[in-house]
Amino acid sequence: MDRRTACLAQADACRAMAQADPANSDHWIEESIKWLERAIDTTGGLSMTFETKDEQQITTDGAVPPIVSPGT
Repeated sequence: MDRRTACLAQADACRAMAQADPANSDHWIEESIKWLERAIDTTGGLSMTFETKDEQQITTDGAVPPIVSPGT
């Protein structure tokens, strides 16, 4: 079973729990949504950081985190 299929199966299980446990259905629906998002995430939830020559770090989403200089 690949990662996407496993995530979709877990989302189905959470939806079933939402029906079986109406008092906590909001929680189970939220969990189901998280699993569905994981299923469509092409990176598999991985984050990558790249270091450029000017020592800036750039993440795969293009964000540039602030650089903290030593001694500050």
